[in-house]
Amino acid sequence: MVTSITGPFGSFAVLTLTERVLFWTPVIAVTLVIATIAHAFVKAWLGTQNHMRCAVMSAGLNAVVISPPLYLLLLAMLPQAMVAMLSGPEIVLLVGSTSLGVCALRLSGTKPVPMAPEPQPEAEPLPEEPRLMRRIEPDLRGDLWAMTVRDHYVDVQTSLGKASLLMRLSDAIAEVEGVPGAQVHRSHWVAWAGVSSVGRQGGKMTIYLHNGQMIPVSRNHRDKVEARFPPDPAIRTDAT
Repeated sequence: MVTSITGPFGSFAVLTLTERVLFWTPVIAVTLVIATIAHAFVKAWLGTQNHMRCAVMSAGLNAVVISPPLYLLLLAMLPQAMVAMLSGPEIVLLVGSTSLGVCALRLSGTKPVPMAPEPQPEAEPLPEEPRLMRRIEPDLRGDLWAMTVRDHYVDVQTSLGKASLLMRLSDAIAEVEGVPGAQVHRSHWVAWAGVSSVGRQGGKMTIYLHNGQMIPVSRNHRDKVEARFPPDPAIRTDAT
């Protein structure tokens, strides 16, 4: 409609409105087909992300492919008096600018493609809290160090303090599954992470916790401690 009404390249002066419609409609239709093919070619070559570069290259390709046959068609259709008004650079400029305008309209209605989020490293799962820790006060739920029998109670020593629970030692040990440690005396269980050092003197062995608390090791359980902390000539050997 625009080309039929405006009559570019002198067609307004030599053709009636009806003639301009009959002339420019097929020309524009063929031009659109060629432009669509050129745009698809450039898009397949560059990909779908670089829209601006794709539009510029499509416009340049359209100008190169469409301008020469359009110029020859106008030479054949217009009378000799109007041929002198034709300009090849003007036709190239018109085709290229029109193609850029169409690309701009197309891009204005296209939703931006969201960038794919960068993969985040999976967080390591937190170690599961022993069931026994759910029995004590929240402000004492630190790292488990040791458990000691006292009358009918079990004193649970953690890195944050000591709590007393009314239960048997065997039941308490069953609720700390997964925590590296061992029963070192009939009245004591020790977590290896709570051991600061091991003392050996004569036939006696003693475990020292990080808070300085001493845990006796009975003869029946010495092998467990020595396997974890090999003997050292010193009376008191660092666990680390």
